[in-house]
Amino acid sequence: LPSPVTAQKYRTELLYEGPMDDKCAVGTRNCDPKGELMMYISKMVPTSDKGRFYAFGRVFSGTVATGQKVRIMGPNYVPGSKVDLYEKSIQRTILMMGRY
Repeated sequence: LPSPVTAQKYRTELLYEGPMDDKCAVGTRNCDPKGELMMYISKMVPTSDKGRFYAFGRVFSGTVATGQKVRIMGPNYVPGSKVDLYEKSIQRTILMMGRY
């Protein structure tokens, strides 16, 4: 598999639907840790706290931090509308690592 830095150069146009010259696309293409936070959540696992989840995902640009406010675009989000669009704070960050 190619490294994220190599792969993002050609994958950005498949992952991002906005203009390819805006700051989100440029940050994603360059895997820029100082860019806008762009993250794909691939799995939501409920916790023992009612209404809370662990969100597993991959960061394409930016940096995730506890307390950071993020916009969450759900599967039914339509660009330009507020349908399935939420703003929440990140409660906790956890780094999960495999054995090898």
